[in-house]
Amino acid sequence: MFGLTKKTDYGLELMISLAKNYRQGPLSLRQVAKEKKLPFKYLEQVVVPLRKSGLIEAKEGKGGGYFLKKKPEKVSVAEIVEILEGPVEVGACFGCPKATICGQKDVWAEVGDKVRKTIEDKTLADLIK
Repeated sequence: MFGLTKKTDYGLELMISLAKNYRQGPLSLRQVAKEKKLPFKYLEQVVVPLRKSGLIEAKEGKGGGYFLKKKPEKVSVAEIVEILEGPVEVGACFGCPKATICGQKDVWAEVGDKVRKTIEDKTLADLIK
């Protein structure tokens, strides 16, 4: 079943913080961790794939931190989830040897398509409204 790991939950919280602060300068991970009550060490791991993907950038030194590289309305929730989780898949059909003869697969495929469409249509801007 489709579910979000703590990695993605924390990643979304970080991205929401950066979206709220868009064009106001970088935010330090310590600041985000403290405000959101998230583990700092875990956030350090979460920023790596987000940075590699080009969604966020770091500014080094005093007053440094992380900031969004794109406008919040240009970053879909699906993009963030897929960077942190991989492809959005719903149900247990993927890799199941009975998938070709199972009556459930069409239902789960439809649910998966709807979940994917919903999170593709939602952006960081939607999450900070």
